[in-house]
Amino acid sequence: MRKITILSILCFIAINASAQFHISTNLRMNFSWDDEKEDWKFESQDEESLTFFEFNKDFTLVKHTTSTITSAYLIKSSEHDESDDRNQYIYMVTSDVGNKYMMIVDIKNSNLRFVSNDLSFMVKHRIKSSWTDE
Repeated sequence: MRKITILSILCFIAINASAQFHISTNLRMNFSWDDEKEDWKFESQDEESLTFFEFNKDFTLVKHTTSTITSAYLIKSSEHDESDDRNQYIYMVTSDVGNKYMMIVDIKNSNLRFVSNDLSFMVKHRIKSSWTDE
């Protein structure tokens, strides 16, 4: 039910783009790329990591707020991937300090991931909730 709700909200926003979209998260997991196994290697997790993502109404900027820092990301491009039973939104973003990432909002698996441009690490956040301002 939660996945359908999130999907409905994202579709509504994509069509109307009239309100800000917010995501709260309640778990952070860190991974590094293992060249030998050609897979992500789990490194650590923080179950106390509560963060917020705030997308502007035009989906050109996202602000990420943690307990210690606030970062901004410029959304350079986006696409919606529904292939192979996926339901995710893929954003190419550049941080306020110039780092480039692929940000994936994975509706099916209720997570949001940042993958480094060189594919060396990934940060995965578990989605707790999402909502829009009206």
